[in-house]
Amino acid sequence: MKNILLALLVTTGLFAANHVVDQKGKTFIPHAISVAVGDTITFKNSDPFAHNAYTDDEANEFDIGMQSPKIDVKVTVKAAGTFNVECAIHPNMLLEVTAK
Repeated sequence: MKNILLALLVTTGLFAANHVVDQKGKTFIPHAISVAVGDTITFKNSDPFAHNAYTDDEANEFDIGMQSPKIDVKVTVKAAGTFNVECAIHPNMLLEVTAK
């Protein structure tokens, strides 16, 4: 019963963490993060111009669209694995996410 309750709490997000990734100087800060399935990633835009964050990873696919300065956008990690997040506006920006 205890294990079932713990599994229920984990899957409902009660133990989920939030990881903040800043976009500043046309780079993701940090450049790599480790997260758990169910955790969220908040993308901050600290630059004075727009950014974008997206991944084509089939299990975790997202695209936050055009992100204006001083706006935060949150996404949830759905599956385990390693995937890259890029900015469609600034192709040199790269974030590696490892989800367990």
